[in-house]
Amino acid sequence: MLKVLRRLDADYRPTYENRANYVELVNETVAEMNGETEIVHGSKWDTSPLTKETWFGHWENDTGYWLIITDAIGRTIRVHRSGDSMPEMTNVVLSPDSQVLKFSEGDQWNHTVTLVNKYEATHEWRNAKSDQVWRTESLHKLVRATPDMKHVTQVCNQSADDFGTQP
Repeated sequence: MLKVLRRLDADYRPTYENRANYVELVNETVAEMNGETEIVHGSKWDTSPLTKETWFGHWENDTGYWLIITDAIGRTIRVHRSGDSMPEMTNVVLSPDSQVLKFSEGDQWNHTVTLVNKYEATHEWRNAKSDQVWRTESLHKLVRATPDMKHVTQVCNQSADDFGTQP
């Protein structure tokens, strides 16, 4: 239902002359909410918060293992993992709903990363030969602080020399 209401809000752009087809938009919204009309994935009505771009960035587990996921010109997505040589993963596939990312690491590991939300994912490692799950872990997307976040968390202007002295 939220998806449908987001789309209605995004599409409603009133002007004095046409009132932005409000009646038609509301009728379409009601039909979608009642299940009379299907929302087609990828259409302008699909306002899913998850897209290919959701994946781009630095993802890390609680022990410091990380993945860097970037856009690749001519390919869907590039994935590198932590380690000495930062190997690039192969066979990278993103699900049509942008919720699941699968890739291989040589002929040893197959990985499946499933989004929980835009900032958390579940990472499953499978042995490529036996198809047995080796490990499942949570990944968290590292996010750069916005100017508003920085402003709220600023420290006072105290120099290092001021520490340890009594007033």
